[in-house]
Amino acid sequence: MPAKVRNAILAFLFVILLASPLVLRDEYVRFVLNNVAVNIILVMALNFILGFTGQVFLGTVAFFAVGCYSSALLTTKLGLTFWQAVPPTILITAALAFILGLPTLKVKGFYLALMSTGFIVVVGDVLKNWSSLTNGVWGVSGIPRPELFGRVIETNIGFYYFSIALAALLAILAILIEDSRFGRAFKVVRDDELAGEVVGIDSLKIKLLAFVMCGVYTGIAGSLFSSFQQFVSPEIYTFDYNSLFMCMLVVGGLGSVPGSVLGASLLTGLTELLRFMREKYLTLYAIIILVILIYQPGGLVALLGQAFAGIGGRRLARAEQARKAR
Repeated sequence: MPAKVRNAILAFLFVILLASPLVLRDEYVRFVLNNVAVNIILVMALNFILGFTGQVFLGTVAFFAVGCYSSALLTTKLGLTFWQAVPPTILITAALAFILGLPTLKVKGFYLALMSTGFIVVVGDVLKNWSSLTNGVWGVSGIPRPELFGRVIETNIGFYYFSIALAALLAILAILIEDSRFGRAFKVVRDDELAGEVVGIDSLKIKLLAFVMCGVYTGIAGSLFSSFQQFVSPEIYTFDYNSLFMCMLVVGGLGSVPGSVLGASLLTGLTELLRFMREKYLTLYAIIILVILIYQPGGLVALLGQAFAGIGGRRLARAEQARKAR
């Protein structure tokens, strides 16, 4: 997809997201929109590993759990503000991603997926059983909301605009990384790791960079989520939750920043509509993914890209006709 089309789609999606709470005035819908903002950041985090470098890592939700609990404990036990807790939370999740990446990235495919699944289990057990620190299954409550310009962000709509603005900045950062030499190296490692090493790309370092960026983004998402909910508990950080992120990425478009935004937005809303199905909604998502992989492997963002390209082509044709008419 051309960069101009990609950037236009990204801008279009965020304009819709910014306008949504003005049209959808129900408080519950605005609550869900806050989850959309967090999920956008989480899917972009997964996109660094799975989309940009092609590593089948299934443990993103564990990084997210560590980010949530780190921010929650730093604010409730040490008395830090939201803003004071964010930098150490990012450092913790990024360092964990780096440490975990060193041994796990020496394996590939099924073995990497298996090891990362084990990581989810380990983190979940720690959160449940280290009661003196995490309060076990009872979770951590009383997490403060952030302050902005001297005022606490208390309303759903206020927190949403704060979160979606941060998500937009992180999307721009992801685009800048994608267009940099690091982004090009990511894609070389994904498409042909051996060829990348032949031309001097250190595949291990590039994969580690993708892991660290995933850690940075999940740390930010964890800080936002725990602060918005003002409560964290271990039962939500499951493999099912991680599977939902993967569905969002595939449906939106693997390796695409606008695809991450689109997939997270659509499936977060759809998940709420299908809440009556409980865990069975993942079966429906599996069917949707199969259809997309067969008929539209570029994800829904590719269809949007074709539409934008068509609009741009028609405008160019009209401009050319007008020029000739003169």
